Amino acid sequence: MASKLHNILLVEKNHLVASVIASTSRQLNLATVRRVASISNARQYLSNETFSGLIMTIDDNIEDLRFLDALRNASFNATPNMPVVVITPACNEDFAEKLKILEVSRILITPFKVRDVISAIELVTTHLNA
Repeated sequence: MASKLHNILLVEKNHLVASVIASTSRQLNLATVRRVASISNARQYLSNETFSGLIMTIDDNIEDLRFLDALRNASFNATPNMPVVVITPACNEDFAEKLKILEVSRILITPFKVRDVISAIELVTTHLNA
């Protein structure tokens, strides 16, 4: 039972949301969550550290989508097929199609329940253990 926890990068500007996700993961012993508040910080961490998965809050924002595209095109020290969970305030058909092309594993629409985050983290870690 002393297995090493997966290392997940969380990109979340809202401190309260980031704290809830990180503390829930820690309390349930699901994964170690590294919190960053910006895409530029995420780029830096992905260039220097290895992560098992990514959870990030985005809108239909060109910078956010370029970041995911760079991840999928192996621009970082990360597995290009790393599981990605996106948290977003809204998701229309066009945005969902963009996320599908970028191979997003799960979409959480705010407001979400803590159990949805737990399920998303379990999805990432189960994907890695398969």
